[in-house]
Amino acid sequence: MLSVAAAGLRARWTSLAGPLAALTLGVAVIATMALVLGAASDDPHRLPRRFAAAPAVVQADPNLRLRDRYGTPTAVPFAEQPALPAAVLAAFPGAALDRTFPARLPGGPSDQVGHGWSSAAFAPYTLASGRAPARPGEIVTTAGGRPGQRVLVHAADRDGFYTVVGTARAPAGAAEVEHAVFFSDAEAARLSPPVDALVPAGHAAARRAAGLPGVRLLTGRDRALADPGALRDRADLASLTSFLGIAALLSASVSLYVTAGAFGLSVARRRRELALLRTLGATPLQVVRSVGVEAVLIGVAGSAAGCVLGLGGGPLLARWLARHAMAPSWFTVPRTTACAVPLTLAFAAGVAVAVLAVVAASVRAATIRPTEALRAADAEPRGSGLPRRLLGLAALGFGAVLLLAVVTAAPDAVLDPKTDVELALLIVGGAVLLAPVLLPPLIRALTWPLTRGAGPGGLLARERVAAGSRQAAATVAPVMITLGLGLAVLGTTGTVQAAEDRGLHHQAAPADLVVLPSGAAGLPASLVARVRAVPGAAATAVTDTSVLAREPALTPFHLEAPAPVPFPAIAVDSPAVLGLRVRQGSLDGLNDATVALDRSWHKRVGQTVRLWLADGTPAALRITAVFDAEPGGPRLVLGPHRAGGSAGPTRVYVRGGSTALTAVKAALGPDQRADTEATAVPAARWAGGVTDRQADQTRVGLLVMIGIAAAYGAIGAVTTAATAISGRRGELALLRRIGTTRRQAFAFVCQEYALLVAAGALTAAGAAGIVLAGVSLAA
Repeated sequence: MLSVAAAGLRARWTSLAGPLAALTLGVAVIATMALVLGAASDDPHRLPRRFAAAPAVVQADPNLRLRDRYGTPTAVPFAEQPALPAAVLAAFPGAALDRTFPARLPGGPSDQVGHGWSSAAFAPYTLASGRAPARPGEIVTTAGGRPGQRVLVHAADRDGFYTVVGTARAPAGAAEVEHAVFFSDAEAARLSPPVDALVPAGHAAARRAAGLPGVRLLTGRDRALADPGALRDRADLASLTSFLGIAALLSASVSLYVTAGAFGLSVARRRRELALLRTLGATPLQVVRSVGVEAVLIGVAGSAAGCVLGLGGGPLLARWLARHAMAPSWFTVPRTTACAVPLTLAFAAGVAVAVLAVVAASVRAATIRPTEALRAADAEPRGSGLPRRLLGLAALGFGAVLLLAVVTAAPDAVLDPKTDVELALLIVGGAVLLAPVLLPPLIRALTWPLTRGAGPGGLLARERVAAGSRQAAATVAPVMITLGLGLAVLGTTGTVQAAEDRGLHHQAAPADLVVLPSGAAGLPASLVARVRAVPGAAATAVTDTSVLAREPALTPFHLEAPAPVPFPAIAVDSPAVLGLRVRQGSLDGLNDATVALDRSWHKRVGQTVRLWLADGTPAALRITAVFDAEPGGPRLVLGPHRAGGSAGPTRVYVRGGSTALTAVKAALGPDQRADTEATAVPAARWAGGVTDRQADQTRVGLLVMIGIAAAYGAIGAVTTAATAISGRRGELALLRRIGTTRRQAFAFVCQEYALLVAAGALTAAGAAGIVLAGVSLAA
C-alpha cells in the first residue's frame, strides 16, 4: 500500500502542489503562534538585573491561591506586589531589606524610584563619587543631582529637601537597572514602611524560606521576577497571551479550514481515478486506506516544512511585537528544548488536518459506483452532503443563540475580543459550510442580467456552479472565511472602541481640565494639595487600579465562578468632579470602608461585597452607591486609600471658572515646562488622546490577526483556484474544439471566478453583518 501511494504521489505531484503549499503555510502559522505563546507563558528568559548579585530573594507570593468549587488549586495574580508580612520579617533576623517607592528629583527621569542604601549592593551598585548616605537628610543618586547639592525630592507621598552626598553607577558593561535614589535605611523605612523583598543571610535562612507559606524564594534566573517592572512585564505578557490566543484561534481557523478545503478539492478531482480502482475490484475500505496513506505522507512532509518555517517566524513575530510595545522590550523566543512542545503540537495538527480532510473526502469518494469510471467527464453530485448541511446549520444556530444571549443577558461580554471572535467564527464558519447551498442562487441572481445579453459567459458560469457547487464552494472558501472574519473582527473592534470612548468621555464630562503626571509615578501629594487649594476650583483625584472579585451572578441559578477575576476600578478622594450616573445611593458616602458598583453586579445599596485589593489585601466593603455601567469604564469606585501601592493619583479632574483654571495651571509649575511635575490639558483633548493611544494599540493588534489571516487566505485562494483549474483541462480543451478561441476560454474562466468571488463576498459580508448588528445592539 505504501509503494502504491508513493507511486501515485510521484505521478500526481503537480496537482498536489497546492494542498501541500496550503498545509505548509498553515502549519507555519500555527507553529509561529504556538512558539510565541509558549515563550509568553514560560518563566522569564532573561538574566536578573536588580538582584543579580544576591544569592536568593524572598518576596510575598504575588498570587491569590485558593481552591475552586471543584477542589482544584488555582492561582490568580495580583496587580501589585504584596508587602512581606511582619511575621516573615521576624523570621529572618539580619536579612537585608529592600523597599521600593517613587522618589523623583525635579528634572530627573520620570521613572526614578527610591531604595534603602543597604540594598544597593545586590545590583550591585557601586559609588562613583562621594559617600554612602548615613543621615536622614542625605541621598545618593544614579541620575540627577551633584554631590553637595541640596535638592527637593518627591518621595512616596511626602516632599522634602535632601543633600546629595554621592553618586552611584551600575557594574561596568551592565545595562542600566533603574534610575534609583538611595536613602539611608532608616529614612527609607520612614518614607515607605512596607518591605517589598529581603535577601536572607546565608543558605540556611534561604532554605528555611522555601517552607514558609505565603512567600516565594527566588534563585537563579527566577530572581528576574523581582526586577523593577517585573509585575508590569507579567501583566503585559498576560495581555499578550490573551491576545495571541485570539490571534492563534483566528489564524489557525483560517489556515486549517483552507487546508482542509484544498485537500478535499484535490480528492474530489480524482473521482474517475477512484471509480477505476473500484472497477478493478478495490473495496471502499481499500480506497480509503490508499488515499489515507497518501495523506499521511503529504501531511508529514508539509508539517515538517511548516515547523521549519515556524521556527524562523516565531522570533521574528516576537521582535515585531516588542518593537511595537505589545510585549516587553526584552521579549523573544529562545531556541531551546522548550520549543519542542509547540512544534510537536503544530506538526501533529498539520498531519491530523491533512488525514481527516482527505479521509472525509475519500469516504464519500469510495461510494462511487464502478460504472462512473466510464464517464467522459467528471461530474459531482449536486448540492452538499447532509453532514455538511447539518454542521453548517448547527454553527449558524449556535452562533445566533450565543449572539442573542450576549445582546440580552450579558452585553458586557461584547467588550471581550475572544467573545467577538468566537461569534464571528461560528456565524461566518456556518455560512462557509453552507456555501454549496447558498452560492447557486446567488450566482443565478448575479448572472441574470448577463444571461439577457448576447454573450454566453454568464450562462456558462451559472450552469458550471450549478453542476459543481461543492467545487465552487471549495474554490471560494478562502475568500469567504478571510473576508467574513476580517469584516466581523474589524467591525466589532471599531464598535467596541467607540463604546469605550463614550464611557471615557462620560467619566470626565464634568471636568474642564485634567491634570496628568509628567512621569510614571503618579502625581505628588503636595501638587494635588496645591490644586485643591485654588479658590473656585473643584477637584477629584483619580487613581486607576484593579481588584479581584467573584463575577456577579446573572440569575439566582448562576453558578459561582471557579476563581476571582480582575475588574477595573478607580479610587477617588472626592466625587465632586466625576461623571457617573448614580441610580441608587450617593457617592458622597464613599470612603475606605465603602464602595460604589455599577449595575451589572446586581447588588443593592447597603449590601456587602468581598474582594481583594490590588496589593492582595482582602476587604469587605459596604455598597454606598450603584451607578450605570459604561463600556470601558470602571466597574467599582473605591475610597482614596484603597488603590494599593505608594504611587500618587493617576490624574486629577478639575472644574472651575477661567480664573480658577488659570490659577491651577500656575500651581503646576512655571510656564508648564517639560520638567515640571505635571501638565494640565483640556478634558476633551485628554479623552481623545487616551482613546487615540488605545486605538493605535488595537490597530497594531488587528494588523497581526487580520494580516496573517488575510495573507494566508489570499495564498489559499490562489492554490485552491490553481488546483481546480488544473483539473479542468479536458473541459477547456472541449471548448477549444468547438471553436472557442484561447482568449475566449480564458475570459470564461475569469468571469466564472469573478462571479464566484462576488457571490462569496456577499455571503461573507452578510454573515459579518449579522455579527456587527448584534454587537452594535449590545454596545
